[in-house]
Amino acid sequence: MKILLFSDSHGHMLNMVKVVKKYNDIDMIIHLGDFLKDILKLKEEIRKPAYEFVAGNNDWTSDYPSEKLIIAERKRIFITHGHTYSVKNDYKRIISKGLSLNADAVFFGHTHKTEEFFYDNMLILNPGSISVPMDSDRPTYCVIEIKEGKIISKFASPSSY
Repeated sequence: MKILLFSDSHGHMLNMVKVVKKYNDIDMIIHLGDFLKDILKLKEEIRKPAYEFVAGNNDWTSDYPSEKLIIAERKRIFITHGHTYSVKNDYKRIISKGLSLNADAVFFGHTHKTEEFFYDNMLILNPGSISVPMDSDRPTYCVIEIKEGKIISKFASPSSY
């Protein structure tokens, strides 16, 4: 299974469109919040893969959940924007939540910074921002591949192809 992971598009949908058109073997697209209208519009235009998304702190009138546990290839993946877990301060609360859910991975956004590490065999990952990165001069996203029981991630940029 191959997943495109986006966060913090903030109205700049063009980068997501470029990325999605680059891949023809994507099974799912996940958006981790902040301008869900972008992913909803993308879903209308490109209906091919499955979509999962959560609301962020800039999705003020959203009726969508701010967090979700999804199952992909028997992997438990907790997705959230991260603002309700104070991820700009530390990762204690979001790690605790992932552990309480027996998650194999936690995907979050909000900081606009790429991040990847393991805690107690649980993958903690932030794809950065597809529009306004804080730790790079290029927007970023992540390609997740789940195969042979492993979650493999690769950071990329729309301008890297």
